Amino acid sequence: MRVCCEREVLEQGVHLVQRAVSTRTTMPILSYLLFEASEGSLEIAATDLEIGMRTTLPARVERPGSVALPARIFGEIVTHLPPATVELEVPEGSNAAYLRCGRAGFEILGLPSSDFPRGVEEDARTICTLPAPVLRTLIRSTLFAASTDETRPFLTGVYLVVAGQEIRAVATDGGRLALRRAQLTSPSGEMSAIVPAKAMRELDRALGGLEEEVRIGLGQAQMVVTLPHVRLTSRLISGTFPAYEQVIPKEWRLRVRVGTEALRGAVRRVAITARDSASVVRFRISDGVLRLESNTPEVGSAYEELELSMEGEPLEVAFNARYLLDALAVMETGEVILELTGPLSPGALRPVGNEDYVYVIAPVRVYG
Repeated sequence: MRVCCEREVLEQGVHLVQRAVSTRTTMPILSYLLFEASEGSLEIAATDLEIGMRTTLPARVERPGSVALPARIFGEIVTHLPPATVELEVPEGSNAAYLRCGRAGFEILGLPSSDFPRGVEEDARTICTLPAPVLRTLIRSTLFAASTDETRPFLTGVYLVVAGQEIRAVATDGGRLALRRAQLTSPSGEMSAIVPAKAMRELDRALGGLEEEVRIGLGQAQMVVTLPHVRLTSRLISGTFPAYEQVIPKEWRLRVRVGTEALRGAVRRVAITARDSASVVRFRISDGVLRLESNTPEVGSAYEELELSMEGEPLEVAFNARYLLDALAVMETGEVILELTGPLSPGALRPVGNEDYVYVIAPVRVYG
Protein backbone atom coordinates (compact mmCIF):
# COMPACT_ATOMS: atom_id res chain seq x y z
CA MET A 1 0.00 0.00 0.00
CA ARG A 2 1.20 3.49 -0.84
CA VAL A 3 -1.03 6.53 -0.35
CA CYS A 4 -0.64 10.31 0.03
CA CYS A 5 -3.04 12.51 1.98
CA GLU A 6 -3.03 16.04 3.36
CA ARG A 7 -2.11 16.10 7.05
CA GLU A 8 -5.16 18.15 8.12
CA VAL A 9 -7.56 15.82 6.32
CA LEU A 10 -5.87 12.74 7.76
CA GLU A 11 -5.90 14.17 11.29
CA GLN A 12 -9.62 14.96 11.12
CA GLY A 13 -10.44 11.49 9.86
CA VAL A 14 -8.31 9.73 12.47
CA HIS A 15 -9.70 11.75 15.36
CA LEU A 16 -13.27 11.15 14.18
CA VAL A 17 -13.11 7.35 14.08
CA GLN A 18 -10.71 7.08 17.00
CA ARG A 19 -13.63 7.62 19.39
CA ALA A 20 -14.91 4.15 18.50
CA VAL A 21 -11.64 2.49 19.52
CA SER A 22 -11.95 0.21 22.53
CA THR A 23 -9.97 1.44 25.54
CA ARG A 24 -10.41 -1.70 27.63
CA THR A 25 -10.37 -4.97 25.76
CA THR A 26 -8.82 -8.41 25.80
CA MET A 27 -8.67 -8.26 21.97
CA PRO A 28 -5.59 -6.21 20.97
CA ILE A 29 -6.93 -5.63 17.44
CA LEU A 30 -9.75 -3.48 18.86
CA SER A 31 -7.18 -0.84 19.86
CA TYR A 32 -6.13 -0.52 16.20
CA LEU A 33 -7.37 1.48 13.23
CA LEU A 34 -7.99 -0.19 9.89
CA PHE A 35 -6.57 1.62 6.84
CA GLU A 36 -7.77 0.62 3.37
CA ALA A 37 -6.60 2.46 0.26
CA SER A 38 -8.30 2.02 -3.12
CA GLU A 39 -9.54 4.03 -6.11
CA GLY A 40 -8.49 7.50 -5.05
CA SER A 41 -9.60 7.32 -1.44
CA LEU A 42 -8.40 6.18 1.96
CA GLU A 43 -10.87 4.56 4.35
CA ILE A 44 -10.20 4.49 8.09
CA ALA A 45 -12.28 2.35 10.43
CA ALA A 46 -12.48 1.60 14.17
CA THR A 47 -14.76 -0.50 16.34
CA ASP A 48 -15.23 -1.70 19.90
CA LEU A 49 -17.73 -4.34 18.68
CA GLU A 50 -20.62 -2.21 20.00
CA ILE A 51 -20.20 0.78 17.71
CA GLY A 52 -18.14 1.18 14.57
CA MET A 53 -17.00 4.26 12.68
CA ARG A 54 -15.73 4.43 9.13
CA THR A 55 -14.70 7.53 7.20
CA THR A 56 -13.58 8.03 3.61
CA LEU A 57 -10.86 10.60 2.85
CA PRO A 58 -9.69 11.97 -0.49
CA ALA A 59 -6.20 10.68 -1.22
CA ARG A 60 -3.75 9.89 -4.00
CA VAL A 61 -3.46 6.12 -4.05
CA GLU A 62 -0.34 4.90 -5.80
CA ARG A 63 -0.70 1.30 -4.63
CA PRO A 64 -3.91 -0.10 -3.07
CA GLY A 65 -3.68 -2.09 0.11
CA SER A 66 -4.67 -2.32 3.75
CA VAL A 67 -3.17 -2.56 7.23
CA ALA A 68 -4.20 -2.21 10.89
CA LEU A 69 -2.20 0.32 12.92
CA PRO A 70 -2.30 1.15 16.66
CA ALA A 71 -4.80 3.97 17.16
CA ARG A 72 -3.14 5.79 20.05
CA ILE A 73 0.33 5.91 18.49
CA PHE A 74 -0.91 6.81 15.02
CA GLY A 75 -3.25 9.49 16.36
CA GLU A 76 -0.48 11.08 18.41
CA ILE A 77 1.89 11.09 15.44
CA VAL A 78 -0.61 12.70 13.07
CA THR A 79 -1.51 15.38 15.62
CA HIS A 80 2.11 16.56 15.81
CA LEU A 81 3.02 16.39 12.13
CA PRO A 82 3.85 19.60 10.23
CA PRO A 83 1.22 20.97 7.80
CA ALA A 84 2.27 19.05 4.68
CA THR A 85 1.39 16.01 2.60
CA VAL A 86 1.60 12.72 4.48
CA GLU A 87 2.89 9.65 2.68
CA LEU A 88 1.91 6.27 4.14
CA GLU A 89 3.53 3.14 2.73
CA VAL A 90 3.24 -0.54 3.64
CA PRO A 91 5.62 -2.81 1.68
CA GLU A 92 4.21 -5.96 0.13
CA GLY A 93 4.09 -8.85 2.61
CA SER A 94 4.75 -6.54 5.58
CA ASN A 95 2.61 -5.20 8.43
CA ALA A 96 5.00 -2.34 9.17
CA ALA A 97 3.92 1.09 7.91
CA TYR A 98 6.32 3.86 6.98
CA LEU A 99 4.99 7.39 7.41
CA ARG A 100 6.74 10.43 6.01
CA CYS A 101 5.74 14.09 6.30
CA GLY A 102 8.07 16.95 5.50
CA ARG A 103 11.43 15.94 6.97
CA ALA A 104 9.89 13.64 9.61
CA GLY A 105 9.62 9.86 9.26
CA PHE A 106 8.17 7.04 11.37
CA GLU A 107 8.03 3.26 11.29
CA ILE A 108 4.81 1.95 12.86
CA LEU A 109 4.38 -1.76 13.57
CA GLY A 110 0.92 -2.95 12.65
CA LEU A 111 -1.17 -6.09 12.29
CA PRO A 112 -2.70 -7.80 9.23
CA SER A 113 -5.92 -6.13 8.09
CA SER A 114 -7.49 -9.59 7.99
CA ASP A 115 -7.43 -9.60 11.82
CA PHE A 116 -9.72 -6.59 11.98
CA PRO A 117 -13.40 -7.38 12.69
CA ARG A 118 -15.61 -6.85 9.67
CA GLY A 119 -19.06 -5.32 10.07
CA VAL A 120 -22.16 -6.45 8.23
CA GLU A 121 -23.56 -2.97 7.61
CA GLU A 122 -23.89 -3.74 3.93
CA ASP A 123 -26.95 -5.85 4.83
CA ALA A 124 -28.78 -2.87 6.34
CA ARG A 125 -32.00 -1.80 4.64
CA THR A 126 -32.75 1.90 4.41
CA ILE A 127 -35.51 3.05 6.74
CA CYS A 128 -35.49 6.79 6.15
CA THR A 129 -33.46 9.82 5.18
CA LEU A 130 -33.62 13.16 6.98
CA PRO A 131 -31.61 16.38 7.19
CA ALA A 132 -28.63 16.26 9.54
CA PRO A 133 -29.90 19.21 11.67
CA VAL A 134 -33.17 17.37 12.30
CA LEU A 135 -31.40 14.23 13.48
CA ARG A 136 -29.09 16.32 15.64
CA THR A 137 -32.10 17.97 17.28
CA LEU A 138 -33.73 14.59 17.94
CA ILE A 139 -30.58 13.41 19.71
CA ARG A 140 -29.83 16.54 21.73
CA SER A 141 -33.44 16.90 22.88
CA THR A 142 -33.61 13.41 24.37
CA LEU A 143 -30.21 11.81 25.02
CA PHE A 144 -29.64 13.52 28.37
CA ALA A 145 -32.71 11.76 29.80
CA ALA A 146 -31.35 8.24 29.18
CA SER A 147 -30.49 6.17 32.24
CA THR A 148 -26.95 5.29 33.30
CA ASP A 149 -28.15 2.32 35.37
CA GLU A 150 -26.69 -0.76 33.69
CA THR A 151 -29.06 -3.04 35.66
CA ARG A 152 -31.82 -1.75 33.35
CA PRO A 153 -30.08 -1.77 29.97
CA PHE A 154 -33.27 -1.11 28.00
CA LEU A 155 -33.31 2.41 29.53
CA THR A 156 -29.65 3.22 28.75
CA GLY A 157 -30.29 4.27 25.17
CA VAL A 158 -32.56 6.33 22.94
CA TYR A 159 -35.65 4.63 21.56
CA LEU A 160 -35.98 5.47 17.86
CA VAL A 161 -39.32 4.86 16.19
CA VAL A 162 -40.16 5.39 12.52
CA ALA A 163 -43.87 4.97 11.80
CA GLY A 164 -45.79 6.46 8.90
CA GLN A 165 -44.45 9.91 8.09
CA GLU A 166 -42.94 10.47 11.51
CA ILE A 167 -39.74 9.70 13.41
CA ARG A 168 -39.70 9.82 17.21
CA ALA A 169 -36.83 9.78 19.70
CA VAL A 170 -37.58 8.90 23.32
CA ALA A 171 -35.37 8.54 26.39
CA THR A 172 -36.16 7.98 30.05
CA ASP A 173 -34.41 7.07 33.29
CA GLY A 174 -37.59 6.46 35.24
CA GLY A 175 -37.62 9.91 36.83
CA ARG A 176 -38.07 11.88 33.61
CA LEU A 177 -38.89 11.31 29.96
CA ALA A 178 -38.03 13.30 26.83
CA LEU A 179 -39.91 12.83 23.56
CA ARG A 180 -39.12 14.59 20.29
CA ARG A 181 -40.94 14.13 16.98
CA ALA A 182 -40.08 15.12 13.42
CA GLN A 183 -41.82 14.69 10.10
CA LEU A 184 -40.33 12.64 7.26
CA THR A 185 -40.88 13.36 3.58
CA SER A 186 -40.29 9.89 2.15
CA PRO A 187 -39.76 7.06 4.68
CA SER A 188 -38.75 3.71 3.18
CA GLY A 189 -39.81 1.48 6.05
CA GLU A 190 -40.60 1.28 9.75
CA MET A 191 -38.43 0.61 12.77
CA SER A 192 -38.42 0.60 16.55
CA ALA A 193 -35.01 0.16 18.14
CA ILE A 194 -33.14 1.11 21.31
CA VAL A 195 -29.79 2.67 20.35
CA PRO A 196 -27.06 2.84 23.03
CA ALA A 197 -26.34 6.27 24.46
CA LYS A 198 -22.67 6.05 23.47
CA ALA A 199 -23.58 5.55 19.82
CA MET A 200 -25.95 8.50 19.92
CA ARG A 201 -23.27 10.73 21.46
CA GLU A 202 -20.78 9.79 18.75
CA LEU A 203 -23.42 10.30 16.07
CA ASP A 204 -24.13 13.76 17.46
CA ARG A 205 -20.42 14.62 17.25
CA ALA A 206 -20.14 13.23 13.73
CA LEU A 207 -23.12 15.29 12.56
CA GLY A 208 -21.25 18.43 13.63
CA GLY A 209 -22.30 21.31 11.39
CA LEU A 210 -23.57 19.13 8.55
CA GLU A 211 -26.62 20.29 6.60
CA GLU A 212 -26.86 17.37 4.15
CA GLU A 213 -29.25 14.43 4.17
CA VAL A 214 -28.46 11.48 6.45
CA ARG A 215 -29.62 7.91 5.85
CA ILE A 216 -30.72 5.58 8.65
CA GLY A 217 -30.65 1.85 7.97
CA LEU A 218 -31.50 -1.22 9.97
CA GLY A 219 -29.61 -4.50 9.83
CA GLN A 220 -29.47 -7.66 11.88
CA ALA A 221 -29.52 -6.30 15.46
CA GLN A 222 -27.74 -3.11 14.40
CA MET A 223 -28.41 0.39 13.13
CA VAL A 224 -26.38 1.98 10.34
CA VAL A 225 -26.27 5.75 9.83
CA THR A 226 -24.66 7.03 6.65
CA LEU A 227 -23.39 10.61 6.51
CA PRO A 228 -21.32 12.28 3.79
CA HIS A 229 -17.94 10.48 4.01
CA VAL A 230 -18.82 8.81 7.34
CA ARG A 231 -20.68 5.64 8.31
CA LEU A 232 -21.58 4.73 11.89
CA THR A 233 -22.82 1.31 12.94
CA SER A 234 -24.21 0.44 16.34
CA ARG A 235 -25.51 -2.68 17.98
CA LEU A 236 -29.04 -2.36 19.32
CA ILE A 237 -30.07 -2.91 22.92
CA SER A 238 -32.35 -5.88 23.39
CA GLY A 239 -35.41 -5.59 25.58
CA THR A 240 -38.75 -3.82 25.56
CA PHE A 241 -38.89 -0.07 25.95
CA PRO A 242 -41.58 1.14 28.39
CA ALA A 243 -44.98 2.24 27.09
CA TYR A 244 -43.94 5.89 27.11
CA GLU A 245 -47.26 7.24 25.78
CA GLN A 246 -48.93 6.27 29.05
CA VAL A 247 -46.49 8.42 31.05
CA ILE A 248 -47.32 11.69 29.26
CA PRO A 249 -50.04 13.57 31.18
CA LYS A 250 -53.25 14.03 29.19
CA GLU A 251 -54.77 16.75 31.39
CA TRP A 252 -53.69 19.39 33.87
CA ARG A 253 -54.88 21.19 36.99
CA LEU A 254 -52.51 24.14 36.63
CA ARG A 255 -50.96 25.48 33.46
CA VAL A 256 -48.33 28.21 33.56
CA ARG A 257 -46.42 30.09 30.88
CA VAL A 258 -43.03 31.61 31.69
CA GLY A 259 -39.88 32.86 29.96
CA THR A 260 -37.42 30.06 29.24
CA GLU A 261 -34.25 31.92 30.21
CA ALA A 262 -35.91 33.58 33.19
CA LEU A 263 -36.94 30.19 34.59
CA ARG A 264 -33.59 28.62 33.77
CA GLY A 265 -31.68 31.39 35.50
CA ALA A 266 -33.90 31.30 38.59
CA VAL A 267 -33.63 27.52 38.94
CA ARG A 268 -29.85 27.69 38.56
CA ARG A 269 -29.52 30.35 41.25
CA VAL A 270 -31.91 28.78 43.75
CA ALA A 271 -30.28 25.36 43.21
CA ILE A 272 -27.01 26.68 44.66
CA THR A 273 -28.32 25.96 48.15
CA ALA A 274 -30.07 22.74 47.10
CA ARG A 275 -27.24 20.45 48.19
CA ASP A 276 -29.21 17.31 48.99
CA SER A 277 -29.02 14.21 46.83
CA ALA A 278 -32.01 15.23 44.68
CA SER A 279 -31.15 18.94 44.36
CA VAL A 280 -34.70 19.79 45.40
CA VAL A 281 -36.22 23.09 44.34
CA ARG A 282 -39.74 23.78 45.55
CA PHE A 283 -42.28 25.58 43.32
CA ARG A 284 -45.05 27.62 44.98
CA ILE A 285 -47.41 28.98 42.31
CA SER A 286 -50.30 31.36 43.02
CA ASP A 287 -51.66 34.75 41.92
CA GLY A 288 -49.48 34.93 38.82
CA VAL A 289 -46.23 34.45 40.74
CA LEU A 290 -43.87 31.49 40.88
CA ARG A 291 -41.78 31.39 44.05
CA LEU A 292 -38.81 29.02 43.86
CA GLU A 293 -37.26 27.90 47.14
CA SER A 294 -34.46 25.62 48.30
CA ASN A 295 -33.20 24.81 51.77
CA THR A 296 -30.34 22.65 53.00
CA PRO A 297 -29.87 22.85 56.80
CA GLU A 298 -26.07 22.54 56.62
CA VAL A 299 -25.75 25.11 53.82
CA GLY A 300 -28.53 27.68 53.83
CA SER A 301 -31.58 28.64 51.83
CA ALA A 302 -32.59 30.66 48.79
CA TYR A 303 -35.68 31.94 47.03
CA GLU A 304 -36.58 33.83 43.86
CA GLU A 305 -39.88 34.99 42.43
CA LEU A 306 -40.97 35.12 38.80
CA GLU A 307 -44.07 36.60 37.23
CA LEU A 308 -45.99 34.30 34.92
CA SER A 309 -49.36 33.73 33.35
CA MET A 310 -51.40 30.88 34.84
CA GLU A 311 -54.61 28.97 34.35
CA GLY A 312 -55.99 26.80 37.11
CA GLU A 313 -55.56 26.38 40.84
CA PRO A 314 -52.59 27.43 43.02
CA LEU A 315 -50.23 24.53 43.60
CA GLU A 316 -47.01 23.55 45.36
CA VAL A 317 -44.63 20.97 43.92
CA ALA A 318 -40.91 20.14 44.14
CA PHE A 319 -38.56 19.03 41.35
CA ASN A 320 -34.97 17.91 40.89
CA ALA A 321 -33.21 21.10 39.76
CA ARG A 322 -30.78 19.28 37.49
CA TYR A 323 -33.62 17.55 35.68
CA LEU A 324 -35.24 20.93 35.04
CA LEU A 325 -32.03 22.57 33.86
CA ASP A 326 -31.27 19.72 31.44
CA ALA A 327 -34.60 20.25 29.70
CA LEU A 328 -34.56 24.05 29.72
CA ALA A 329 -31.12 23.98 28.07
CA VAL A 330 -32.58 22.39 24.90
CA MET A 331 -35.79 24.42 24.68
CA GLU A 332 -35.65 26.45 21.47
CA THR A 333 -38.41 28.96 22.21
CA GLY A 334 -38.48 32.09 24.33
CA GLU A 335 -41.24 30.75 26.56
CA VAL A 336 -42.20 27.36 27.96
CA ILE A 337 -45.42 25.90 29.31
CA LEU A 338 -45.46 23.83 32.49
CA GLU A 339 -48.55 21.67 33.06
CA LEU A 340 -49.15 20.24 36.53
CA THR A 341 -51.79 17.90 37.92
CA GLY A 342 -50.73 17.71 41.56
CA PRO A 343 -47.82 17.74 44.02
CA LEU A 344 -47.14 14.02 43.53
CA SER A 345 -48.00 13.64 39.83
CA PRO A 346 -45.64 14.08 36.87
CA GLY A 347 -45.54 17.47 35.20
CA ALA A 348 -45.11 18.21 31.50
CA LEU A 349 -42.78 20.91 30.16
CA ARG A 350 -43.30 22.06 26.58
CA PRO A 351 -41.83 24.81 24.37
CA VAL A 352 -44.47 27.37 23.42
CA GLY A 353 -45.67 26.88 19.85
CA ASN A 354 -43.90 23.56 19.32
CA GLU A 355 -46.01 20.43 19.65
CA ASP A 356 -43.12 18.17 18.63
CA TYR A 357 -41.40 18.17 22.02
CA VAL A 358 -42.52 17.23 25.51
CA TYR A 359 -40.51 16.65 28.67
CA VAL A 360 -42.15 14.77 31.53
CA ILE A 361 -40.64 15.13 34.99
CA ALA A 362 -41.62 13.32 38.17
CA PRO A 363 -41.92 15.46 41.31
CA VAL A 364 -39.83 14.97 44.42
CA ARG A 365 -41.65 14.20 47.64
CA VAL A 366 -40.67 16.68 50.33
CA TYR A 367 -41.72 16.95 53.94
CA GLY A 368 -42.31 20.06 56.02
